[in-house]
Amino acid sequence: MKVDTKLVIRAREGDREAFSEIYYACYKDMYNFAFYTFGNPEDAADIVSDTFVEILKGIGKLRAAESFAPWAFKILSGRCKKEISARIRCRGELPFEDFSEMPSIGSENLEGDIAEKATLAKALSELEPEERMILILSALYGYTHREIAGIIGKPQSTVGSKLYRAYGKLRKKIAEK
Repeated sequence: MKVDTKLVIRAREGDREAFSEIYYACYKDMYNFAFYTFGNPEDAADIVSDTFVEILKGIGKLRAAESFAPWAFKILSGRCKKEISARIRCRGELPFEDFSEMPSIGSENLEGDIAEKATLAKALSELEPEERMILILSALYGYTHREIAGIIGKPQSTVGSKLYRAYGKLRKKIAEK
């Protein structure tokens, strides 16, 4: 997720138009992160909306404009963790059945794509929530272990080992299908 630091500076100074541009530049990546975390489009949209409200309230306190993306993902990650914890307390499991709703982009083999996505969704749902977050931040968004450690508030070595285990579990679960 790339954000123009000039926009961040303007938004930090209260420019609502600049914040709107940031919103449109970041929404898709943040939505995808939330969607892959929860597997439900409505939940993803809600979490991202709540995250942007929090970002709007706190952007004036952001010291380094170039730190916007990790800071925003840290807020999103925190909101996702809270929601996951609440769901686990309430129901004991996460609803990943909606992963089959993921759109296929220009696919000629829609059934095959849906089957692959369902397999991936099932495998992702069986990972621990923190493993899933780390894997998504690394694989989909290209964050380094160090950046992920800052986002989720864990040591870099923990991120590395959890990512390695998550890839191994994911490969094993997909191979079993």
